[in-house]
Amino acid sequence: MAPRAAPPGAPPGPPPVRRPDWRRPLRLPGRVLTTGPAGRHLALLACYLTVGIAVTWPRATYLVGGKLQATRDAGVYVWDFWWMAHAVEHLSNPWFTRSIVAPAGVQLGYHALMPLEGVAMMPVTVLFGPSASYNLLSILTPGLMCYAMYRLARLWLPTQTGAVFAGAFFGLSSVMAWHAWYQLNLAAGAVFLPLALEAAVRLRRSEGGRGGGWGKQAVILGVVLGASLLTDQESFVLVLIVVLAALVPWLVGPAWRARLTAAAQAAAVSLVVGSPQIAAVVAQTRSGGSGRPPSPPNMTSSSRRSRKSCRSAPTSSAALDHGLSRNLAERALALRAPRIS
Repeated sequence: MAPRAAPPGAPPGPPPVRRPDWRRPLRLPGRVLTTGPAGRHLALLACYLTVGIAVTWPRATYLVGGKLQATRDAGVYVWDFWWMAHAVEHLSNPWFTRSIVAPAGVQLGYHALMPLEGVAMMPVTVLFGPSASYNLLSILTPGLMCYAMYRLARLWLPTQTGAVFAGAFFGLSSVMAWHAWYQLNLAAGAVFLPLALEAAVRLRRSEGGRGGGWGKQAVILGVVLGASLLTDQESFVLVLIVVLAALVPWLVGPAWRARLTAAAQAAAVSLVVGSPQIAAVVAQTRSGGSGRPPSPPNMTSSSRRSRKSCRSAPTSSAALDHGLSRNLAERALALRAPRIS
């Protein structure tokens, strides 16, 4: 039956009741990811990662076969991923271990431990083994470098196409691909070069409350600097040089007091984030390069002789690095992940 028409001059009735659509809240995030800026960034990142895997091919096949490179550094990186997961699980100090140079132990403050990446890859390490974490991060790093440089290039280049190619030229270059293959700590540290410069430039441009103001951008810059220190100390020096080159001319200006306050806030945040690595470096420096805790009372005579020979051995950095790398590489042979089906 058709609805009865209202008589002329009568007030309009209530609007028809619409049934709640429970699918609309579910469609909204998907629409944002597919059509919004976040979706475009995710799509570009996926393209970069795919091309990076192709550039480092056949490294991706190592994930299936549980393979490792025939280099000493590969064994060291695998041990690093295993040790970080072990230390986090047992709530122990990851910058000191007795598994090497036993029973004295050794400090790892100056070692290329990559604690940030070790914690980030911990689920992969626990499920598939440390060699899977090492190979997976190696094939993903070129794509991450591409995306980081793309974000930086968008600050200056007028077209998005130019920024996309700028990211590709950086992350897919032969030197960066080589670092991803053989010197993973340097490749991971290179990701923070464009990220830190982008954060510094955005801090400069946030004057007057733009982009969240100086406070927000200073915190972001501090977090990036601290994360760089927790990744690779050598790369952090380069990152710090780039940031200083971008901020020092900016600090000399009319509002230098407020700008200096923002820079000090970024420095304070970076010190807080990177404080574990700083404490580890200070501890190893104060110990003379390698820590030797006191001997336990039940040490056997053979252990005392081993300890005595360890004390009388040369402690130059080259000799210590050689022995540490060899010991780590030998131990990593037992940590290779089984074949992943």
